[in-house]
Amino acid sequence: MKLNLEGEVVMGDLNEKIFVQDRLNMHNESEVERPKNRFKIIAKFIRKVKPNGQVWPDLLQQQLKHLSHQLSENTPQGPTALKIIFVDILGQEMLAQERVKVLRHELSAQSYRMLVSRLTKYVYPFFKNKNINTISNKDIYDFYEFLRNLNLSSITISQYIIALRKIFTFALANEYIFRMPIFPKIKNTSTPRGAFSLDEYRLLLRNAKKLSMVSKNVSIPTHRNKRNGIYTEIDQIPKEFVWLIGFMTNSFVRPVDIKLIQHQHIQVIRSDRVYLRITLPETKRHTSQIVTLSSAVRIYESLFKYMQSIDFAAPEDYLFLPHIKDREAAIYIIGKQFRNLLEETGIRKGSLGQNRTLYSLRHTAITFRLLYGKGIDLLTLARNARTSVEMIERFYTSNLSPEMNIEMLQSRRSK
Repeated sequence: MKLNLEGEVVMGDLNEKIFVQDRLNMHNESEVERPKNRFKIIAKFIRKVKPNGQVWPDLLQQQLKHLSHQLSENTPQGPTALKIIFVDILGQEMLAQERVKVLRHELSAQSYRMLVSRLTKYVYPFFKNKNINTISNKDIYDFYEFLRNLNLSSITISQYIIALRKIFTFALANEYIFRMPIFPKIKNTSTPRGAFSLDEYRLLLRNAKKLSMVSKNVSIPTHRNKRNGIYTEIDQIPKEFVWLIGFMTNSFVRPVDIKLIQHQHIQVIRSDRVYLRITLPETKRHTSQIVTLSSAVRIYESLFKYMQSIDFAAPEDYLFLPHIKDREAAIYIIGKQFRNLLEETGIRKGSLGQNRTLYSLRHTAITFRLLYGKGIDLLTLARNARTSVEMIERFYTSNLSPEMNIEMLQSRRSK
């Protein structure tokens, strides 16, 4: 499909032309008289309609061209003319291009949402009503200092700077600017993950079992304790939390996997070794299978038996909080209740003062393998945990002291 600068279909099949014209016909003639209005109408319904085949990526490409036309409308032209364009407007044009990447599966929807979140939270407000051509190196550094004063981690600050740089890179490629400002170099400091010790892990299991049997007073549902219409202040620690803790620690899965995992994704393998084979939907661009430790089989079978008793053991049922179909709300509740459990147990903070979260169970799974796995190599561990050797070296091995693996250090090869 091709649109001209007047927002009219000049190339494309008959169905595409009819589709666009039908949308325009829904509006008064006065509304579609100006090309700028016609384009706004087309762009509006593009954002609302789900992709279907190749029509929408092509149409979105035209949206970019027309946005460029809209932005440069009534702007002085010529080799030395500088277009007056604000950061937030240009950011929207850049995001339109990123949406095309999502449609082509070149960028995950989660990464796109994070980019939008970073731009809207701090980038747009800080550079509000700023012409991109007037932003200096000092302005960029001031933004960096603004983020530092929020006590954000170096990695988080780096992500905001990357989001801002994306706008400038897009502006340079489309000749809205003719030079890139200098961005500060940020040294990312890697803090070891807040894994649990073996004693803390056992304490966590005991308290989860105890608290799951104790009811507590519940406040009246309001907007403060709801998420997407789901009441989040449930009566007590969910009964399946004991299995959740054991399952994550014996399977290396991430919280995002817990949100999505269903019974149909799990296969119990009994051969020379006993383990679960987990085939998950793609998360964080990982598609490989996971094999668990043998303890995960017992944990899953106990969980499955319980789910059968409450009629949530069908292949498409979720493992944890299966009665909540809104999985964003489900993982929110799981995370909130896990934080409550950590507070009740008194182990919310790690040894270096870092806050522990549901993710700490994955960190514990990897750390326990490094400590207690006999001769396991990092590549095997990394592939099964769906991460990289570099990530394990940066965030896990740095937390281990030589004495923790004294037996391996002193071991000798058999003749």
